[in-house]
Parts: sequence; C-alpha cells; structure tokens
Amino acid sequence: MPYINIQLSKPVDNNGREELQKKIADIMELIPGKNASNTTICISDNYSMFRDGQPIEGAFVDVRLYKESPIESKKAFALELFIILDNILSIPQSRVQMNFIELPCWASNGELF
Repeated sequence: MPYINIQLSKPVDNNGREELQKKIADIMELIPGKNASNTTICISDNYSMFRDGQPIEGAFVDVRLYKESPIESKKAFALELFIILDNILSIPQSRVQMNFIELPCWASNGELF
C-alpha cells in the first residue's frame, strides 16, 4: 500500500508523467511486499523550489509505506529513483530529496490494517 508523492519544480506533460509512473512502478518490487498494483503514485509539477534563497529545478519525493521495510531495499529503491528522475526529467541527483515514512497502520479498501 505504498503512496508516492512527487513534487517537481518543472512542468511535465502527460507523456512524461506516464513514463515516470511506469518506471517507478517497475522498481516497486525492490521493496518487499510492494508492487505496481498496490502502489498509488501522485505526480505534481510546476512547484516553486528554492535552495539558499535561489530558485532551483528540483524534486521532492515522499514515499509512504505500510510497516517497516529493510533499509537495504529502501536504499536500492532510492538509488533507482534518482536515476529515473535524472533520465526522464533531467533533474540531477543533487537536486532531488526523498523521504521514507513507515506507518504502523493504513486504511484502504474500506478497512484499517
């Protein structure tokens, strides 16, 4: 039941969004128990981002997971996602920040787990 929220400083057209979500879906299985069918991906573009008081072209990725996952799996996922964002959107790794939030409960499909 992962939820991935991606905020981007640059505009992304529908083709870019589709390619981005497909590539992310392809790497979800790096995290045990996660896959494309149980993941929701939200892509938001045209955000204003700043670093050291200056506008930057960058991305922030919030990865929310139900229960704890191995650090090695999260690291492998993060490394692949850095590459995807660089390859598809030309956002270098130095301009991408990512967090992982692991939650003890999750509600979905009318149930609380």
